[in-house]
Amino acid sequence: MRCLRERALVRIEVLDTGVGIPANQLGRIYDEFYQVGVAANTSRDGFGLGLSIVQRLVKLLNLRLDVRSEVGKGSAFSLELPSGVTQAAALCVVAEQRAAPGPRTDRSRVLLVEDDAAVREATRMLLKVEGYHVSAVSSLEEALQKVREEVGVDLLVTDYHLRKGEKGTEVIAALRASLGVSLKAVLITGDTSCAVKELPRDPHLRITSKPVQAEELLT
Repeated sequence: MRCLRERALVRIEVLDTGVGIPANQLGRIYDEFYQVGVAANTSRDGFGLGLSIVQRLVKLLNLRLDVRSEVGKGSAFSLELPSGVTQAAALCVVAEQRAAPGPRTDRSRVLLVEDDAAVREATRMLLKVEGYHVSAVSSLEEALQKVREEVGVDLLVTDYHLRKGEKGTEVIAALRASLGVSLKAVLITGDTSCAVKELPRDPHLRITSKPVQAEELLT
C-alpha cells in the first residue's frame, strides 16, 4: 500500500503480486460472490464480497475506484481523495446525505438471521450501505429476543439452514406469531430439495437462491 499526493488530491494505491486478473474478467470483479478463477459451486477462501462492498462505499462517496492488472504479475487498485480538511469535511457531508435516503415506507428496518458470522457481517454491510436499519442475529432465539427489544421489523431476511437444525421457515413462522402480523420475508437458500420447492405459496415470502446478488436481495 502507498499514498501519493497529486496536486489537490491524495492517491491511495493497493498493490499485490498475485495471479493477476484477465482483461475479460475485470468487469466482473465487483460482482457479489465472484472470485477470479473460482466457480460459484466450489470450495473457496472468502466469499467474494470484499470488492463489491468497497465499490458501493466508493460510489456513496462519489469517488472512483480504478484497477490495473497483468496476468502473472499482479494487480493495483487506486482511489483518489480530495486533500485538505475543508474538502474532506465537505465530502463526508455529501456521503452522509447519500447514505441516508428518505424514509422507506415498507422495509426500513431489516432483521437479518444468518448463522455464518462472515456472511452475516457482509450481508449486514450491503444492506446498511443501501440505507436500511439492520439488526443481525444468528438464531431463532436471538431473533425473538431482538423483536422483543426493538420497536418493530419491516422485513426479515433469513438463511434457510441454520445451526442446531433450525430452519429459516421456523424463524419466519415464529416471528410472525410473535408480532401478530404477516411479516414480509426473504428466504435465502442453496437447497434444491423438494422440501424447499414444495413450500406453500405465500404472497409475503420470497425465496432467493444462493449466491444471491445484492440487487436481487433488495428488490
